[in-house]
Amino acid sequence: MKFKTAVMLFAWSVSAITAVAASMESDPAVPEKILWEPGKENAYPRWSKDGEQILYQTNRTGKWQIHIMNRDGTGDRPVMADDFNNNFVDWSPDNSQIAFVSDRDGNEEIYTISVDGTGLKRLTQHVARDIHPYFSPDGKSLLFNSNRDDHMSFEVYRINADGTGEERLTYSDEVETCARFSPDMSQIVMLRGEANDEVYVCDAGFTQWTNVTNTPSAEGWPAWSHDGKQIIYSCDESGTFSLYLMDSNGANRTRLTYPLSNERDARAQISPDGSTVVFNRQIGRTIGVFLLQLK
Repeated sequence: MKFKTAVMLFAWSVSAITAVAASMESDPAVPEKILWEPGKENAYPRWSKDGEQILYQTNRTGKWQIHIMNRDGTGDRPVMADDFNNNFVDWSPDNSQIAFVSDRDGNEEIYTISVDGTGLKRLTQHVARDIHPYFSPDGKSLLFNSNRDDHMSFEVYRINADGTGEERLTYSDEVETCARFSPDMSQIVMLRGEANDEVYVCDAGFTQWTNVTNTPSAEGWPAWSHDGKQIIYSCDESGTFSLYLMDSNGANRTRLTYPLSNERDARAQISPDGSTVVFNRQIGRTIGVFLLQLK
């Protein structure tokens, strides 16, 4: 009896997932525009831990600057205001710190700063490019990408949040970027490829790699759901970049957005409660911030 019940529940679960996926693709939700400034780029939106605020970067002053706004686009404020480029932002798990890339010392290095704009700290010290810093879920370290050991290829590195313990994690001929720990820190998702980026998932020791997209199209900006069961990312198989959601093993792939041919959807993140996606939509030289409700 228990076995029969389990089989029935499994069958219902698969059916429900299939129905939701079919619903999303046959009746897509309409994204809500919360920030749109013609000719300006407002990029890399990141949810706060309570889902009430959004961290992002903007070039509205002519240089990339770090801002925070409420989830409805109100209450916008700068974290810092200077004459340098400050971009590739990420929030620490407790939202007390912001990691970012800045050219204030002559080239792209990784820094952290308190959310109130104090306590600026430089973490990396290298003449090569250091980009895409992402905090670990426990807040103790960051993953980032650098071409310091091969100017033609980015590899994955790790550094402690205090700037110590820097180490190289990947050694390959392929370009690896946008590496992020899963919520339980047992896996890492990243982009990997040369002419064509694919979404890969590997164990935290970088011993087992799985290409979870494996398409002839270009993929970009993968990010975990907060329970670690799904990955959201962008793909251009429709002719322009759209958002897709899949299980962490690549199964149950669902298209979420249907941009026009002159639009590109990218840099998505799912809210902590799993209800809403924040992402960028680009038209020409304008990048806006949008919300999408998940069904």
